[in-house]
Amino acid sequence: MATLQSSRKNSETTTITDPDETTALLERKKSTASVLWSKSAVYRVLFTGFLVSLSFGVTQVPLVYVFGVMTCDEYYKHHASPPPGLGFDRRCQVPEIQASTAMAVALLGSSTTFFGVINLFFTGWTMKVFGIKKSLLLTVALPAVRLGVQTIGVGTGAELGITIIQLSQIITVVGGPVGYLLALNSLATEVVESSERTATLGRLQGCSMFGTALGFLAGGLIGDAYGQIWPFRVAVFMFILCCIYVQFFLPTIRSKEVESKAAKTLSSFFDPIKMFAPQKYLLANGNVRREWGILLLGIGTFLGVLATSYIPVLLQMYSTDVFDFGTSENGVLISINSTIRGLFLTLAFPVIISSGRKWLDKRDGAAMDDTSAVHNEDIPPIPTEPAQVAAADRSMEESVEPVQALKPSPPSASDGTEVAQSFHFDLIFTKYSLVLDGILTGLATFTTKGWQMYLVAVILPLASGTGSAAKGTILQMCTAEQRTDALSAISLVELVARLSSTSLFGLVLSGFAAIGRPNLTFTCNAAIAVLGFGILMFARFPPRGSERWVEAREEEAECEGT
Repeated sequence: MATLQSSRKNSETTTITDPDETTALLERKKSTASVLWSKSAVYRVLFTGFLVSLSFGVTQVPLVYVFGVMTCDEYYKHHASPPPGLGFDRRCQVPEIQASTAMAVALLGSSTTFFGVINLFFTGWTMKVFGIKKSLLLTVALPAVRLGVQTIGVGTGAELGITIIQLSQIITVVGGPVGYLLALNSLATEVVESSERTATLGRLQGCSMFGTALGFLAGGLIGDAYGQIWPFRVAVFMFILCCIYVQFFLPTIRSKEVESKAAKTLSSFFDPIKMFAPQKYLLANGNVRREWGILLLGIGTFLGVLATSYIPVLLQMYSTDVFDFGTSENGVLISINSTIRGLFLTLAFPVIISSGRKWLDKRDGAAMDDTSAVHNEDIPPIPTEPAQVAAADRSMEESVEPVQALKPSPPSASDGTEVAQSFHFDLIFTKYSLVLDGILTGLATFTTKGWQMYLVAVILPLASGTGSAAKGTILQMCTAEQRTDALSAISLVELVARLSSTSLFGLVLSGFAAIGRPNLTFTCNAAIAVLGFGILMFARFPPRGSERWVEAREEEAECEGT
């Protein structure tokens, strides 16, 4: 006992115990999200993902077209006007105009990405200072301001209009699509039980994809019917509607402990990066060991997103170059791919996670039954007569207090709720979804007919869910106070991977196209996915019965001072 007290003076450990018949019911309720929020709260969060993604998607297609129009107008301010009667396509099919448009769009994409990274850290910090709901409101309200400025830019036109739109992207630092997804993911994990987090994150991603796809379609139809400025006006109205919906229909979740700690220092701004540092754990045998699970999970997720995020662009470019697909064919191709991916994440992914956990429970339960058998002679006889019961009572009173053997406890969630062994299926799914993705992507290398591209667009989404499963896994590897930083860390990994994918595979496709083998780009995608699987094979949860080891720096400083 003295040794245990001494060790606790030198360090702090986050110990998780399993609830049993002696656990107070009130304490168990506090650790269960389902008693705090009704089932409808989950559906409201999912609908928020659909609604906000729809609002963001409305202006994506018109924005590229508007840049072409404004660049064309600026060009003819300084050059002779074309002959009358020419349509826009022929009027603006000038190499200088096309090059300027491409540069403006590239600059817009780069600035959006750069400010989006800052927005990710900013949103994570505001969630800890102000709470998830206020942070979500901020990430939804500020895009309305940005779109209002862009509406002015579209109305101004020409080079000045492009400049106004480019400068409006600075607002993305405090409100953008990256931060909104982080806040909404965090909210979704708080309104469900720990066992439902992974499936809910998959459903949320699927709902967001449906919203984005519908936004692309709606933006193009509105622009063609009423003019290219109207998608921006409609988007402003929709974001205002989103703010009202978030304020009145989503629950308010606060963590005083986390918020008060974050308010004292700005160092928590970079806590997502610190999540990948190896963590010390106190094992059941008393040894201290470093665990690399979160770092390996981040590397594997990076490689998985790197391999898959370029697929939609690759499908379009490959189909155009090899099979002469036009705009309509590519539109149908990507629409099919996005729809199947959304359906898979919304409907099939939760069923796979639930069934996989049950299968793992059953398998582990059978293994435990095989190893836990005891001999009948080791079981003491059960008293049945009153005299035997009285004798047993006297024996218990006279005996000393039994010593309870220390045994490893099953994995537990950081919030104190029990984590079933089946939660390991989340990590298993993350690993083997990359293998399946590598196989399916590799099959695209052998396409020789145009209709086969539609088949590829249908089967590739069947390996989706890696990102959602990775988020669910990392939530089980961290404490309750680290959930926001954990989601921020995985979101940062996905964002950097998407950026790297665009530049890397753009060069790879260009190189293979130059030698007449663009199909080998699919092979490279598959190889990187399999490499990610190889990395994830070394990722694991902390051992059973282990406790997170946190150095008590203040007590050490006091000891040194004395």
